[in-house]
Amino acid sequence: MTEELEIIAEKREISTKSKLKEFRAKGYIPAVSYGYKHPNMNLWVRYKNIVELMKKGSIEGAVFNLKVDNKSYHVIIKEIQKDPLTDKPIHIDFQIISLKEKIEVKVPIHLVGEETALKLTGGMIDFPLREVRIKCLPKDIPKYIEVDVSNLKIGQSIMVKDIPQEKFTILEPPETIVVHILSKKIEEVVPSAETSGAAIQEPEVISKGKKVETDTETSTTKK
Repeated sequence: MTEELEIIAEKREISTKSKLKEFRAKGYIPAVSYGYKHPNMNLWVRYKNIVELMKKGSIEGAVFNLKVDNKSYHVIIKEIQKDPLTDKPIHIDFQIISLKEKIEVKVPIHLVGEETALKLTGGMIDFPLREVRIKCLPKDIPKYIEVDVSNLKIGQSIMVKDIPQEKFTILEPPETIVVHILSKKIEEVVPSAETSGAAIQEPEVISKGKKVETDTETSTTKK
């Protein structure tokens, strides 16, 4: 479990875009807290406070003390909404939790032994699953899950089911590949007589745009 740190918050009223812009200019981020037998609270938190915590590493899933009006709540940061252009945090969801009940959080995966694997195999590492959803007691939340790839050979992989899960349960499908070793060699394709004179057509590339959320306030109640 990560070191428990403190976040100071102030209650806020649902406001207009212009009010949100005004408070952001003063160094605040709008936030909301919900969960574990507590009513929803609309909050302001200091931008500087959040950025300082983010510099310490991944904070989504870490347990914090949220102080509001001299009351303290154990919370995790369920979601941080970021500006699509600047990547700065613009809204935060806090989930109030009980230290005695299991919760679902995301934690990053850290690889060890990459240099050894690359040196012995001459291949390259493909790392498609960089974080996983887990379920455990708050005291058992790891900062990260360590996966050793030093013994992997070309063509071999480590799946979710291969990761020890003593104090937590990984919620991803067991057969999901976390990391595997690929060969750097690319086989040359010799054109056949039928295709040697044919024109080579470029494959069509379909661009998928990312939906950008607008900066608006909603009154949706989260449970």
